[in-house]
Amino acid sequence: MVLDRRVIDWRSVQDVHGDSGVVIGRLLDRLGRQPTAAAWDEVERRLIVEAECCCSAGFATLPQLSRLAHSGANEFRERALQLAAVIVRTLHRYHRHDDLVRTNPQSLAVLHSLARARLATYTGPALVQQLQDALAFAGYTFWASISLDFTDEHYHLNCPHCTTRLAIVIGDYGHYSAIRDHNDGDISRRPLDPITAQDLTGIGRWMHDTAVAGGDTTLAYGLTSLFGRASCGMCGSTFNLADWLEAENSTDQPIDPIVPRTDRST
Repeated sequence: MVLDRRVIDWRSVQDVHGDSGVVIGRLLDRLGRQPTAAAWDEVERRLIVEAECCCSAGFATLPQLSRLAHSGANEFRERALQLAAVIVRTLHRYHRHDDLVRTNPQSLAVLHSLARARLATYTGPALVQQLQDALAFAGYTFWASISLDFTDEHYHLNCPHCTTRLAIVIGDYGHYSAIRDHNDGDISRRPLDPITAQDLTGIGRWMHDTAVAGGDTTLAYGLTSLFGRASCGMCGSTFNLADWLEAENSTDQPIDPIVPRTDRST
């Protein structure tokens, strides 16, 4: 299927209920002419289930959503951008319809630009969601979907050397790796070795710099641990935490990132 900015065959895609995407196409046309909250509610009901999009019709909407977010009715531009972000973040989990996204790189570029522009209007904890929207549109779908609540964050992964299951804690209770025991809680704790802000590169550097600019010191400090090194309490080996967390939990990125990983800006 080839989708472009002019013609979409809505009969060939389905919403989350298995219905033809024709209704979605009609609703989007209506939103472009006479947008209403009721129409937006119906679009979201047909595309999103439990904050995820897993249907072909959702990915097919991105060109229209990018136009509505850019030049639609002012009171609904934010809603279009938020819906598009939910859809794109889902790409971390669903890859059956990657072609619907790859054929519309211009739409993602527009959405990314809009998401970046609004970052300057957010500060503190509210910044996290906006930052992750920008990450999603740039192609960093793993980092856009991972939790970044560094007041009490827990990740789980296998040691890359001995495969011991490790718990990674970054929050008010400490920044450490541990082996989680059913009876004794976190044992064999090893403190994380954070990276300095100056040594951050790529997407980690951009995330950190954005957090600092937005005044979210908790996010900024947590990211230095997340992009630092962890060690295993079983075998004693050390490894780059962010690299291994992404490698173990994410398949290849479903779209080519707009910003190369070696670039410090996004």
